[in-house]
Amino acid sequence: MIIDIHTHCFPDNLAPRAISTLANKANIQPYTDGTINGLKKSMKTAGINISFIQPIATKPEQTTGINKWAIESQDENIRFFGTLHPDFPYWKDEIKVLAQAGIKGIKFHPDYQNFFVDEPRLFKIYEKIFEAGLIILFHAGIDIGLPKPYHCTPQKLKKVLDSFPGAKIIAAHMGGYLYWKEVEKQLVGRDIYFDTSYSLTDLGAQAMAKIIKEHGINKIIFGTDSPWGEQAKEIQMLKALELSHEELQMVLSDNAQKLLGLT
Repeated sequence: MIIDIHTHCFPDNLAPRAISTLANKANIQPYTDGTINGLKKSMKTAGINISFIQPIATKPEQTTGINKWAIESQDENIRFFGTLHPDFPYWKDEIKVLAQAGIKGIKFHPDYQNFFVDEPRLFKIYEKIFEAGLIILFHAGIDIGLPKPYHCTPQKLKKVLDSFPGAKIIAAHMGGYLYWKEVEKQLVGRDIYFDTSYSLTDLGAQAMAKIIKEHGINKIIFGTDSPWGEQAKEIQMLKALELSHEELQMVLSDNAQKLLGLT
């Protein structure tokens, strides 16, 4: 069993434009066409059983439409987190809709959604999400397609952890893309999950293994950021870290299953 906690797709009619725009903005190569079918082909090649798609509403009015698509598009192999734009006025109702539909969590991208992760106005939203039993996955660290300021640094994310002890939170990109020294100071060892997405190449095997060891293997979840990461290659790089068979299985599947309540 392999679970990829962090992928991206778009509705078929929007995918070509979305992928082209994002690839040009960040000057990176996509490894799928950005559709669910394209992701499934990648999963088959990589031997991945379940991928979670992490959608982002970049405007408040996109929230309900994206979540409707997410709920209706799920199947045995494709699952979704929901999305909430912080300026969407009916966020309480949307949290209920997502929870009742069996959605496991909500993805925030503070850079694209233009808010700082530790803004007090967000805390009432976080509180309701956690009360509903949902997970929050934050894009953390730098987004290579966007300029400064970066809205979810380890220092800011630490304030969220301090305010919500015991909450189920995943920090993408090993706690903060290209902020990994700060990750070690502010987040390592805390009660927060890191996903491995888009991090192995830049961190390198030695630094990656160091963070995993110090943070705890039980709090690391496999993610690729597909289509921006190649799923099969990400698995190969993870295996090259010389984790034990048990440790590798924890990262690839067991930790996600436990956190998400999957059987």
